[in-house]
Amino acid sequence: MVNFKLNRVYTLVSTLLIASTLFVSSVHAQNNEIKESCSNVVALFNDGDIDGALEEARWCVTQLEQLKQGQTSSYFKDEIDGYKGGKLDVQQAMGMSMIERRYTKGNDSVQVSLSGGVSNIAASALEAFASFGVNATPGKKIRIQRRTATLNNQSDSPQLLVTLKSGGILTFESSQLSEDALVAFAKSFPIAELDDSRK
Repeated sequence: MVNFKLNRVYTLVSTLLIASTLFVSSVHAQNNEIKESCSNVVALFNDGDIDGALEEARWCVTQLEQLKQGQTSSYFKDEIDGYKGGKLDVQQAMGMSMIERRYTKGNDSVQVSLSGGVSNIAASALEAFASFGVNATPGKKIRIQRRTATLNNQSDSPQLLVTLKSGGILTFESSQLSEDALVAFAKSFPIAELDDSRK
């Protein structure tokens, strides 16, 4: 019996070590690919290949944006306050990005979405628009993790819009939860950590 338990522990540890090695190798390979792509811009420019340098520069920026977006997505954790996270949906177009995930516990669910700019220009534009939009949105103003939020309950689904300091809006929406329960869920979400990681 003891040997069986030791074998199970050994198998588990071995599996974790292999998984962590593969993860580190994957991240290392991705970082090397980004470094190579960005380095190629200078090499192509020095060779006089302006078109090639521009194309490689766009690819370099795309990879960096994807890396940053992946870091932001990690804050949409698999479980928040007992709610299990569903499929993570990540979209990006025209300098804007949208990350969405539905969290479910029993018959209750909360849709969480982050809209923001992947570039500083897009982020600044969205921040100005978001600030105007949130201020113009009817509802009760509250503070969550030192961020201003607007609680809107004009429809069947209470909606909580949090204005991020880094630009963008984090939205919580549910057709099952009460206002208080929705706010409680939002308070459990790592809003400040996510926001600070995007600066």
